Amino acid sequence: MLSTLTSSPVFSLQSLFRQQQKILQQARVVQNQKLKTVRELYEQFVKNMEDMEKSHDSFLQGAQQELRKEMATLQKKILMDTQQQEMATVRKSLQSMLF
Repeated sequence: MLSTLTSSPVFSLQSLFRQQQKILQQARVVQNQKLKTVRELYEQFVKNMEDMEKSHDSFLQGAQQELRKEMATLQKKILMDTQQQEMATVRKSLQSMLF
């Protein structure tokens, strides 16, 4: 009698159904693990992008400050050169007027 139950189509369908449920549950677990990994990778990517943006901004600020210093130095040099040229011109004019 037991052998007729185990070989019946209903028992076979139930067994097949349980196997399918088990396979689907395992697939769901694997999929959830992969999804968790993707989320972690995405969060790390976003953090790295934010860090890189901060680093880039810091680098640009440093470069801008350096450029401003160089421009200020060059402006002073140009101003001094211009003043020296004007002084030389005034001297020549005075010398030509006096001599």
